[in-house]
Amino acid sequence: MAKRLFAVLECQSLLENLSPFVDPKRPKNFPDGESPTCLSPNSVIGFPELTEEPKSDSDRSVLCRLCVRLPDGRKVQRNFLRSESVQLLWSFCYSLMDESERRERSFKLIEAVPGEYRSLYYGSETSFEDSGLANSLISVIWV
Repeated sequence: MAKRLFAVLECQSLLENLSPFVDPKRPKNFPDGESPTCLSPNSVIGFPELTEEPKSDSDRSVLCRLCVRLPDGRKVQRNFLRSESVQLLWSFCYSLMDESERRERSFKLIEAVPGEYRSLYYGSETSFEDSGLANSLISVIWV
């Protein structure tokens, strides 16, 4: 009984010590099941303007080819310059979606690597060459 009382007092003490760091104005539940890490379908996203696709007969040392698997099962391939930002991949995937899908759903991009997968983040401003995405298969999934 004494152990249990001590544990309760210890938890209460911990809560009192953390109370200055708790923001009482922050909502506990987010509306419509949104989380702060996921964009809602109604949010306006400023994807960069998609550049013209480089010709496949260009120098292979400056090109990377990506295959994108869309949620409906289609696969689409596109060339990018290795020096271009990975954010262009998001613009490309967004351009392939129907208008109704753009309004109703949000999506994320993942790269399948053997035994696991890696999520790609829109905020990343790395180039295709630095990211290691050259000649990869990227999947678009609904969130």
